[in-house]
Amino acid sequence: MSARTRAGAGRAHGVAMPSRRRDEFDPTPWPVALLCGTAGGFAALASFPPYGQWMLLPVSLALLTAALLTRSTWVALLGSLAWGAAFFIPLTAWANIYAGTMPWIALGLFEALYILLFGLLARTVLHRRGLCPSTAVVISALWVGVETLRSHAPWGGLPWGSTAFALAESPLLNLGPWIGMAGLAFVVAFLGQMLLYGVLSLLGRRRRGLTGFAGVWALALAVAAILATMVVPHPVNRAPADRPSLTVAGIQGSMDPIDPVTMAMPDDVFPHHLDVTRSTIEDAAADGQDLDLIVWPEDSTGYDPRQDPWMAQQISDAAADANAPVLIGTQSAVGETQRLNESVLYAADGSTPYTYAKRHPVPFGEFVPMRDVFRAVTDKVDLITRDMIPGEEVGVMDMDAIGEGDAKVGVLICFEVAYDNLVDDVVEDGAELIVVQSNNALFGDSHEAIQQLAEAKVMAVVSGRSVVHVSTVGHSAIFTPEGRQLAYVDHWDQGAVLADVPLRTGITPAVAGGPWIAVGISALGVLGLLGALGTRHRALAPPTRGRARPRPRNSPTKSPEK
Repeated sequence: MSARTRAGAGRAHGVAMPSRRRDEFDPTPWPVALLCGTAGGFAALASFPPYGQWMLLPVSLALLTAALLTRSTWVALLGSLAWGAAFFIPLTAWANIYAGTMPWIALGLFEALYILLFGLLARTVLHRRGLCPSTAVVISALWVGVETLRSHAPWGGLPWGSTAFALAESPLLNLGPWIGMAGLAFVVAFLGQMLLYGVLSLLGRRRRGLTGFAGVWALALAVAAILATMVVPHPVNRAPADRPSLTVAGIQGSMDPIDPVTMAMPDDVFPHHLDVTRSTIEDAAADGQDLDLIVWPEDSTGYDPRQDPWMAQQISDAAADANAPVLIGTQSAVGETQRLNESVLYAADGSTPYTYAKRHPVPFGEFVPMRDVFRAVTDKVDLITRDMIPGEEVGVMDMDAIGEGDAKVGVLICFEVAYDNLVDDVVEDGAELIVVQSNNALFGDSHEAIQQLAEAKVMAVVSGRSVVHVSTVGHSAIFTPEGRQLAYVDHWDQGAVLADVPLRTGITPAVAGGPWIAVGISALGVLGLLGALGTRHRALAPPTRGRARPRPRNSPTKSPEK
């Protein structure tokens, strides 16, 4: 006798029969839910550099959703927190080098709270709407909303570990210039939901919709979607007819490791970059190449050359020898307690016709918000003796205005390359290529440098601009707007990335959409959540916790005599 027949017979005799019609899926037992959360976080970690197993990212999000399919809200939240901790704590291990163990763990757990927020919202939708395509859309949109919030709040946010940055070697990146960072996050999250639905169907844990072997369709859809992205064309992106490229040399001088106690730049940083610059100029001349721009990394002088005539003269001499300006990275004091992180362009005559100040200092890395409060947690905040203040102007260097050709070069410093709004700003202000100056020596042998390089490649494709990423100690590389690598110098090596870098003037749909792509997708998630809250249907009944089931009103208190 089927469950439905037994339930009907029971009702006919006035006897309460257990029914699971309201349950659209079998709940995940709590040990399995916690295991899914933890395993999902580690799978997400493996999808990022240096591991690069991007295909595990949809799997990790499927495991996160599986951890939410439990009757207990607390178990679902613990599973979400386990996912976040397993992902963010090892991902940000580089913070331990300069901040110490406790601040590093605190950073990882703080980022994990955003996953807990996502888990709470997604579980609400799952338990009220059930497992269906519209639920998958809403949950994917909520993932975008929470990731957008994490990337911009508080104190400017931290987009490290954003979904799209795992896709540097994935065919999914071909969608980047069309749908942007938020669109890529939505696609990956939706693929994760499809994988989960397919697996649950094959395992017999779904009770409505696609069940049994019909769940193969969901898995096939996910695989087919990934394969289809391999042939997605890049948007038409115009190159200036009279100057299709700019010959750029990025100098990686390397240096001795930074003392983690004093955090002072080694004395050899300036001479190393000067030596590599001179040898690069000689090599370019021998090959018949005319340099248009030489780029040094962030903090590559160790001291502000505008305060040292000898250093300034050395840089100007190099510019004269190359017949090309040199863009260096340095810092300048502002008053007694503040500073600016700056890019300064040196011309052959010793003048500095262009200066850019970093617009987005990193909280706790370059400035300490609420210093007195956080000093009670750790005295490491006092390692930052001067808080970095943000610059006010978008970094676009007009080479024509300074008498060095007519190209427009966008300038970003270090972590700024991870913020899509800052990249969009320089493109919308006319940048035809982007240079990124970074000082990864602060993070030693950690994975921070290779993770940031992946961010540079992703942003090159999304923005439709070549990116020249130059670091003091590596990794340094040049990427075309299609993501092709033109030059590369490995970590801790001395050398230069030199290439005729393609220029572009067109605007990709991702840049044209700007923040509205993320806003629109996030709004879809919020509307879906509100719709779920307004329904009385539940896909999974709450736990009874052993309470006696209410007796039907007309049921007998004892069995009738035969």
